[in-house]
Parts: sequence; structure tokens; C-alpha cells
Amino acid sequence: MRALGFGLVSAAVAAGCGPSNNNGGGQCKDALIAGDVVITEVFADYQAPAGGSGADEGKEWFEIYNASDRPLDLTGLTIVHSRPDDSKPNTHTVSSLTIPPGEYLVLGNAAPDLVPTYVSYGYGADLGDFFNTDGGKLALKCGDDEIDSAQYDTVKAGHSRELTAAQAPDYTLNDDLAQWCQGNDLEFDAGNFGTPGQDNDCTPVVVGQCTDANGMRDTVLPAAGDLVITEVMPNPAASSDTTGEWFEVQATKDVDVNGVGLDRAGDTANPIVLDSPMCLHVAAGDRAVFARSSDMTMNGGLPAAPLLGTFTFALVDGTAAAPGDVQVLAGTTVIDAIHWTSTRSGASHSLDPTHIDAIANDDESNFCDATSTYGAGDKGTPALANDACPVTVPPGMCDDGGTLRPIVKPAAGKLVISELMINPKVETTPGAQEWIEITNTGTTAFDLNELGIDQAAGTRPPDVINASACKSVPAGGFALFVHTTDPATNGGNATFDATYGFTLSNAGGDVQIVDGATVLDAVTWGSVSAGSFDAHSIQVDPDHLNTTDNDTFALTAGAICLGATGYGDMTNQGTPRAANAQCP
Repeated sequence: MRALGFGLVSAAVAAGCGPSNNNGGGQCKDALIAGDVVITEVFADYQAPAGGSGADEGKEWFEIYNASDRPLDLTGLTIVHSRPDDSKPNTHTVSSLTIPPGEYLVLGNAAPDLVPTYVSYGYGADLGDFFNTDGGKLALKCGDDEIDSAQYDTVKAGHSRELTAAQAPDYTLNDDLAQWCQGNDLEFDAGNFGTPGQDNDCTPVVVGQCTDANGMRDTVLPAAGDLVITEVMPNPAASSDTTGEWFEVQATKDVDVNGVGLDRAGDTANPIVLDSPMCLHVAAGDRAVFARSSDMTMNGGLPAAPLLGTFTFALVDGTAAAPGDVQVLAGTTVIDAIHWTSTRSGASHSLDPTHIDAIANDDESNFCDATSTYGAGDKGTPALANDACPVTVPPGMCDDGGTLRPIVKPAAGKLVISELMINPKVETTPGAQEWIEITNTGTTAFDLNELGIDQAAGTRPPDVINASACKSVPAGGFALFVHTTDPATNGGNATFDATYGFTLSNAGGDVQIVDGATVLDAVTWGSVSAGSFDAHSIQVDPDHLNTTDNDTFALTAGAICLGATGYGDMTNQGTPRAANAQCP
């Protein structure tokens, strides 16, 4: 048997009177009983090629199946074609035809010597034309005893009506409307679809049921919270938005997504309902992906296995004024929904794996940009565990090796500006080699977090040290603030604690370290453009490390002097992030 295909529910066949047993009488040569032969497919309306004739003469056919365990001689079998209410009947008696057990045969309206290759028996025009509207009925009889009958309806040109392939053909099964569907997959003739003479290739959607390896069963529809939206890609870069957008859900219990709707709360279109005859099962803890396209060459290389459905609406980028959103529904019940106010090109919006919950994902702060690469190069983890989000540190706190603690502010007078590189050797980029050093003169450590580096005479706001990790300066320790982070251009300072954006003027200026509006220490200097200052830092003597003696960085015997030790790339002299030398 071929793999079962996907089909659409339609009113193809209506239940009729159950066929009765035949004791071998009537006009049939063989002793047929009800259900020995089953009607399995009807092709009622041929689709002519462009410019060709639309006449169905010689093109209509129906298929039967031998459900018994022996060859059946169908000689004398009467075929009756009528309307569903048995009106307008036409008949044909089979002259000579044998069907092997477990096999299909096709009977067509062509003359016996003009049948197409896929037709085994021609009954000519005896049954009249199959009905393209309002349906029809086929019955197989031995005398007055009915072996099988089936109705057909919802005829579409170029497509057969097929009995479900979810189980073996059965004469009671084909009485059920819901067990037939439209043939769509196999093209047996140009522009015409069906499976004449072989297994049918569609499985109809039965509302509330689906088919798995054990046959048809009731669908396990998710309830609110059973599916959690864990990742969304509104702005792919490796593929077009119209083909590369997707989102992911994770199941908190075993469910099927058959009948689930995919939707945006922010539009007026109806949800995209996942109608599949096969059970789209997601086990507890597993993930499923829904995408704009199932083509891996178009969707950015999404994994194929957990891609359980597609949608046609757009996932908008989202702003604070117009958030993006997506939701999963069962009927009118919202299973889960999320929104977002910003996105990054080429990176999914990924829920932190410690917050896989239909309530926690309502908080956008529990999402972050994915960092792992998938498929064609975008960032995301479709169908895989999400990347951990960086720790979100509340104001006034910092991350001390994985533990959040309050930021420790410097005690009054214990943060001292201790050395400046104002006039480095000629730089290709202004300020690139400049730096500022501070010393912790206290007996306990403090943190640099939330402190600002500023100029009292400047107009720009302070450069605040906004770091999640605790930037601690131990008692007696040093911290270095650089203008440029690249050691190749900053004079060789590979180790530093923070950066600032202004330059230190050779003609005189100031710098201060602030905690909000509180000035912790401030220094000034006059002109340092004379040759003696070139390539030397200006440093505070270790015996004068306090917030008063360093107020003016002017060469003062025993208190303020020039750095005289080479550092980094040896372009300049000073002791950045190290103890100052004793001044002469």
C-alpha cells in the first residue's frame, strides 16, 4: 500500500440501504454475497486539455475491489447507475469479467475495443452519463440482491472521488459520507487525477478523528496552556519574509494539533485551521514548528520533521505602538498567545528555557534574541531547545558569578582619580591612547556598576557603566577607563574596566566620577601641551592618594609627577591599572 495522503472532507457518499446477501441465485454466474465486491472510486467529469473537447464519452469510469479471498467471476453482474433516490436508472450486465482477490478493476464508459489502458472493462453508453451535479449512485446486483452500492457527489472536473485508504475497502465503509475524498495527487491522464486500478491515495478528514499507525482514533485536542509558544521568527534575513517566517510551540502534555487554528489577534482574517487526516501528534515536552512555507529551499532551511503546518498571514516586526502577535486556538478557545514590540533582522524572538509556560511567555522580558544558527544562516532553534537568555539584572543589582546581589557603592572619599594619560604620543585617531585610572583607597571592595565618567565643563551626559556583571574593585585595587578598546590603537591596554566617549584636552580640562548627581571625585588640569608632557601620564604620588591632593593635576613636588615606566606597546609611559611610582 502506498503511504496515505492528505484529503479534504466532503459530502461524497451518502449511506443507503444495506446490501443483502445473495444465495447464488439471480443472474450472476458466481455465488456472490454482499460485500464481495466494493465500489472504491468514481471518475465522473473529465477535464479536457486546453482547446480539446470537454465531452466525457469514453472518459468516465468507476473502480471496484475484490474484498473476498478468491477470484470472482462477475459474469451476469448487473450495474445500475441512477440518481441517489434511484430515479433515472440505467443498467448494464457484465458479459465476461473476472477479478482476482485483493485486486482493483476499472470499468469505463468506452466501447470494449476502445478502452483506455487503465480501464479493464468497457460498458459503452449503457449507464448514461455520470452526473456532474446533485450526485449519483452506482449499485452492483445479482438479480434483486445488492452486492454493494455507493453514492457520489461534489464532483470536480478532472478529479475522482476516492474511498478512504485508511483501511481496507469495505462495503459498509463506502456508505459513509465522511469516508470519501477528492483525488488530488496522482495524475493518471494530463490534467486528470485519480488512482484507477490501484490503491487510493487520499484519506479524508473526519472531524474529531485522525489516523495514526493503529488506525483511526479520536483527536486529542489541546486545552488552554497545553501548547506554549516558545519562539517566533518575524524578520528572517536568509530568506524572504513571505516564505521564511515561522513560530514554534512546545507541548506540556500529549496532544494532537489536528483542528488547531493559527491566527493573529491583530487582524480580521479567519484562523488557518490544520485539517489533516493523519494525527499531527506532539508529545509532552516535544516541539512543533508552523511556517509560511514547507519548502526547505525557500523557508531558510527549517527542519522538515516537526513542521506540522503552514500559515498565510504575516508576522509583523512589532513596535511599542503596534505590537506583533500570534496565537494558537482550538475553536474559539485561545490555547496560547504572545506579543512582541521589537525584533532583530535574522534572529528569532526566543523564550528563555526556564520560562516555558503559557503565562510566563506573556512577559516579553522573558524573550531574547536567539544566538544559535540554523539552516541558511539565520539565528534560532526551530524544534530544538531554546538558547538561554542573558540574566536580566534589576536596577541596583549585579550578577556576581551567577548570583544577583546589590551593587556596592564606593564609600565617601575612597574612590580616587589617580592617573591620567592626557597627552600620549601622536595618535592616528584623536583620544585613542588616552585613559583614566582610579584607585580604591578603602579597606573594602566597591563596584563600578552605575557609576558615570563625566566632564563638569562638558555638555554630553556621563558615560554610565551599565553592566550586568558586577565590576568589583578590591581594596587597594585599580580600575582603568579607556577611550578606545583595541590594544592595537590604544597604546597596548588589553585589560580595562570601562570606556568613555569624550577626549582629554591638552589645553586644559577636567574629569569626574559620578554616582547619579553625586560627584565621587573630580580633577582639573591646565595646559599639558609642552614637550615635557609628551607620551607621559600624570600620576598621583601613593602618599597623596586622596580626593583633595589630586584636585589639580599639575606637577607638584612629591605629590603629582609624570609616569616614567613603559607599558603596553611601550609607546607611552605610565602605570595604567597598577600602583603608581613614588614621585621625586
